[in-house]
Amino acid sequence: MLLVYEQPLNEKVRNYLRIETVAAQVEAHGRFDHPGAEWAFFRSLFELGELLERADLRSEALKDLERQLNHVALWRQAANVDQEQLNALEAQFTGLLQGLQKLTRPGQHLKTDRFLSALRQRMTIPGGYGSFDLPQFHHWQALPVEDKVAQAQSWRQELSPMVDTVRLLLTMLRETGRWTEQIAMNGCYQETSEQGLELLRVQVKQEYGVYPTISAHRHRYTIHLINYETGKGDNRNLPVRLSLSMEAK
Repeated sequence: MLLVYEQPLNEKVRNYLRIETVAAQVEAHGRFDHPGAEWAFFRSLFELGELLERADLRSEALKDLERQLNHVALWRQAANVDQEQLNALEAQFTGLLQGLQKLTRPGQHLKTDRFLSALRQRMTIPGGYGSFDLPQFHHWQALPVEDKVAQAQSWRQELSPMVDTVRLLLTMLRETGRWTEQIAMNGCYQETSEQGLELLRVQVKQEYGVYPTISAHRHRYTIHLINYETGKGDNRNLPVRLSLSMEAK
């Protein structure tokens, strides 16, 4: 089994990956199909809201969407390009761009929701969600699952313009990388790149019993394979697969 490890090489991509991770947790818990899902959903929802509040996030995403639209215009000039697929991609980028332009502060309405505000205040108190602390939450938990799912969807919808944008931008970033086979000699591999890097992805077979620790910046990266059982560097010569996503020009 191949495990993929991702290393962001700038703060913007680091924020994008964190948003993607927490948004996936919000969706998973928002089905309310396992014990403790309700409280896990709200914790993830509030965490996602905090991540999306960064002042520079919206402007960075707008720039990336405009850059992607410029790329689409350039791709149209290439021979044998699938124009229909480009049209669909352009429509996606344009729709997300228009949605973000109308958005001032992601999740602002969630902050004024009285029910959510009461829950948020109790998040910092260990065990602060009992029926004596939050009777309204106790009542909400007893609602039919379909009602809770519908309400959760409406809350998630408040954050969807940014979340959908981040997901598509990360998909495009990952697609620009090409996997190559390398050997980590004595459990180590390092390389330099003339062009600036944004995202490094490493694939390692789980059966090797190792995981990578990565030290990297825009033009250089070093990968050390660590033995999972001992927590120390693994000195074997092991194959790894790498994918490098470059900074957009």
